[in-house]
Amino acid sequence: MAASRARHVVVSTCFVAAVLGAGVAAWSVVTPADSAPASARQTPAPATTTITKGDLTDTKVFSGSLGFDRPVPLPGSTTGTVTWLPEPGKVIARDRPLYAVDEHPVRAMYGSVPLWRDLTRGAEGADVHQLNENLAALGYGVSVDDVFGPRTERAVRQWQEHHGLTVDGTLGADDIAFVPGEVRVASRTAQLGAPVNGDVLQLTGTTPVALVTVQPADEQRLAVGTTVSMRIGGVGDPVEGTVVDTRQDEDQGDGTVEVTIAFDPGDRDVPQSGSVQVTASGQSAHDVLSVPVAALVAGDGKAFALDVVRSSGATERVPVTVSFVAEGRAAIDGAVRQGDRVVVPS
Repeated sequence: MAASRARHVVVSTCFVAAVLGAGVAAWSVVTPADSAPASARQTPAPATTTITKGDLTDTKVFSGSLGFDRPVPLPGSTTGTVTWLPEPGKVIARDRPLYAVDEHPVRAMYGSVPLWRDLTRGAEGADVHQLNENLAALGYGVSVDDVFGPRTERAVRQWQEHHGLTVDGTLGADDIAFVPGEVRVASRTAQLGAPVNGDVLQLTGTTPVALVTVQPADEQRLAVGTTVSMRIGGVGDPVEGTVVDTRQDEDQGDGTVEVTIAFDPGDRDVPQSGSVQVTASGQSAHDVLSVPVAALVAGDGKAFALDVVRSSGATERVPVTVSFVAEGRAAIDGAVRQGDRVVVPS
């Protein structure tokens, strides 16, 4: 038994020695870096970027919403009792009823000049021209001019007969109202059963627009006529829009500006409400050297510097001035050139 234990000890000792020997051999091959002598350790190379040359444009993104342009009132221009009003959201086209007084529909005709008089034979003017345009669009044989002559009278009589009205060849405010085009009812101002008194409806256009509220400092960036890029709902390809109106946001009372942007959705089915992101351009700097803003190092006072990596691998701190910042980059001037590598702190 003693001899057996002795042999076991000898074998165990040889096994441990072999393992330690293998371990030493392995250690010499895969020694962790942290256990290497300090003189053998290497500092990771810093992250760098290249100085580029080109144009920078100061762009800004605004959040807004889809809706319709600011409602405009439709005044009631006749007397009597309101007996019918369209529902909000209804779209009203040419020759369709806008409202009814004493069960007599007042129909929409397109034009920018309001109906300020009865139109009858012998009348001349811009309102007559509008009437002739509408009659021609409805298929009546008239001359599109400023004169209410025999052909216009005949067309008016045919129109009156078609709608079951008294045929007298004269149109007034109890028959038609001029609106800018196809319109959408935003709200009803008048009350059913009440006398016509003041505005009857609030109307908008029928095409959705983008509505953005901005601070006064950004009003110039979104001046009327400015072209912007829009992303509807934050998805899909952007569409081009044009600022068509700006005005003080009276509801807020803080000087903010409400901006209306028209756009052509093309074949896209655009909802009548939802979010929109508007990207507007500001000032630009052309053909400038630039680096990411993160590469700038604070210098003396308000000055800045760059840590430039030279061909030898050494880093030199070079003072620079910043003339413009946009797109996350800074336009710089100094003893640097296009293609130089600079350190970007991580």
